[in-house]
Amino acid sequence: MNGIIYPMDYSLYIHIPFCKSRCHYCDFNTYAGMEHLIPDYISALTREIRIVFSSMPGINLRTIYFGGGTPSIISLAYYQEVFNVLSDVSTISEDCEISLEANPGTLTPDYLHGLIQLGFNRISIGVQSTNPSDLVRLGRIHDVSDVLDSVHFARRAGFSNISLDMIFGLPWQDLSSWRQSLLRAIDLKPQHFSLYSLIIEPETPLFGWFQKGLIKPPDQDLEGDMFELAMKLLDEAGYEHYEISNWSIRDSRYDYRCRHNMQYWLNQPYLGMGAGAHGYALNIRTVNEKGIQAYIERVQGGVMKDMSFPVSPAAISAIDVDLSTQMGDFMMLGLRLVEDGVTDARFKLCYAESMLDIFAAEINSLVNNGLIEWVGEHLRLTPRGVMVANQVFMAFV
Repeated sequence: MNGIIYPMDYSLYIHIPFCKSRCHYCDFNTYAGMEHLIPDYISALTREIRIVFSSMPGINLRTIYFGGGTPSIISLAYYQEVFNVLSDVSTISEDCEISLEANPGTLTPDYLHGLIQLGFNRISIGVQSTNPSDLVRLGRIHDVSDVLDSVHFARRAGFSNISLDMIFGLPWQDLSSWRQSLLRAIDLKPQHFSLYSLIIEPETPLFGWFQKGLIKPPDQDLEGDMFELAMKLLDEAGYEHYEISNWSIRDSRYDYRCRHNMQYWLNQPYLGMGAGAHGYALNIRTVNEKGIQAYIERVQGGVMKDMSFPVSPAAISAIDVDLSTQMGDFMMLGLRLVEDGVTDARFKLCYAESMLDIFAAEINSLVNNGLIEWVGEHLRLTPRGVMVANQVFMAFV
């Protein structure tokens, strides 16, 4: 078969687009004040799952990830419905990583205990900052005490795999305040961190403030200093920098890297369900309708027969990815893995050709410029390459 050879195991991303309020920086596919549509949305979601999975029986799920939005505002009963359907139409691996994105302030001990009972074993908490003034300016609905409570409650409920999301490069933030924010989070001893530099996106309140001159433009040099500081502090605290934006605690007993995201970075198949969700399977990239009501109408009006996997009635785009693009994606995604990078052996397994032939000029140029390097059989970013990773990735477009 031409192109990447897919294993039997798939990952599943499920999008929950509901929020109590939209944060000032957010341009994700989320909607506030539409909770009345949750029952119809879950009904449409479970129907979409049945349609897609029925067109490819025997799928084994190695990871399931509920992202948003704020998935932690959905009741446990609705998640039970989703799992009931998944159990009917697929095989959920015994060691399946099942993750929920959650916001501090939406988590209670009873809710977290219920998640554990349903089978969730990983939680990703959107902390963003442990500085009270940052949280107010970002429009977050939680305060620092909610962060502390969320981590404590999650551990007490039985979660042993907790990830914290944080943002740096805020327009008003200096190196000292970023250090304090990150160190407070490190003190909570989560198993995983995801750190992202702020991007001021159009049509957000932050963008409006920027246009009016109320906040300053991002300082790229300062952002670089913040990123380097994060690498230093997390390394000292015992975390492995395994992907450009992600760190996992070093533990000889368990690998705390996010298995779901590893599926993306290894260019392996994943299905996207829900409003605005993206998927990639059998060399087909799918994109679903973004609007909640429009998504519900498309799925409820869809016919269960004559659907070609992995396309669902919610899809507004289904594109066959050509071999050249697949190979470029393999390099771009794989090089995000700071330690592992890419190997020619795996490239040959997927494409029956050598990346040293396909990308000889690109690899030689990047090596000569000190942006990537060979470490044994692994081709990976250099420390300098990590700082300008997008420049490296563009070479494979």
